Amino acid sequence: MNERLRIGRSITSNVEKLISCHPDSLEKIANGENSPILLHLSPTNVCDSACIHCCFSGRDKTLNLPFDLLKDSINQFKELGIKSVEFTGGGEPTMYGFPERKWLINPAIEYVVDKQNLALGMNTNGLNVERITEENWKKFSWVRVALNVFDSKNEKRIEKFKENVQKIKELTNVTACYIVPREIGFKNLEAVVEYANKENITTRIAPDCIQTCEEIANTTNLIRKNLNSYGNQKKAILSDFNIYLFERKNKNCMSPVIKPFLFTDGFVYACPSSELAPENGRTMQPKFKICHGSEVIKTYKNLIFKKQSCSYCKYSAQNDFLQKLIQTGSIEEAYIQFRKESTKKDILQELEEIKKTKFNDKEFV
Repeated sequence: MNERLRIGRSITSNVEKLISCHPDSLEKIANGENSPILLHLSPTNVCDSACIHCCFSGRDKTLNLPFDLLKDSINQFKELGIKSVEFTGGGEPTMYGFPERKWLINPAIEYVVDKQNLALGMNTNGLNVERITEENWKKFSWVRVALNVFDSKNEKRIEKFKENVQKIKELTNVTACYIVPREIGFKNLEAVVEYANKENITTRIAPDCIQTCEEIANTTNLIRKNLNSYGNQKKAILSDFNIYLFERKNKNCMSPVIKPFLFTDGFVYACPSSELAPENGRTMQPKFKICHGSEVIKTYKNLIFKKQSCSYCKYSAQNDFLQKLIQTGSIEEAYIQFRKESTKKDILQELEEIKKTKFNDKEFV
């Protein structure tokens, strides 16, 4: 596996990283245990940005997850075997507790890392770093900042972002992402790439996926052409290897067995990315609910995988592999069936290479 692909797969969700980094969890799943690896968690729907491409723009923007429920749910998922938690949207995680002025982000960090001894990551707009203590910034395994601040054209805001990133780079591992908005196109992409290279921040470049699969494919190709025209974009990586645009091989939603999503309304949902399908209204829909956050262990004892028909599924490849893993009870056999277009000999050689590949697993699953 070449270095660029290894780095790219380290900061995205894909089957190869699952096999390389989490064989113990996959063995449990193969043996019939519902033992998720990562809990995505949205602590708040409040946000101080208004990104034009926001995939959660249809949410109730006033909600905060009750702190007692956050603790209870994490505790139950820890009993099931999760290794890590990822704070994400909904809203901006550093705003947790606003507007009641009860800033809960620090207690939340301390509960995950200090009390539960879990790894912790976070997606953030990078504009409110002062709300987290320096000591608590050090507790993150990784932090992914959104470079769509460059779309704001607010120079003061952009400069504040740059200063904030400099601060947290000294305290934790920082990566970045940039979503190419349909409404804006590529006019800020070169500035994003220049910043990523200058600051030495590995940055995932991805299309806005809330559009048809054909439009996603066209945008991805245009991103590739633009990146190539810039010459050496050593830190900007096109996230095209986890964009699955083919018809799903099965409709079972297997995501809750590896990365369920505790949303701000207090319910656990099957998938942290169902809002990317255009028909789902840029928020979490009731049909994706697994259980209430207080009923995790009871529900996971008899977890039912529901069939879903999202027009776009970010985790289609993982879903397909996990379905085969449960059916065969073997990582090797599941991967052979998953990659059935190749010969068995080639697949087994590829699988051995994947197992030996040292992914930077800071960003978990």
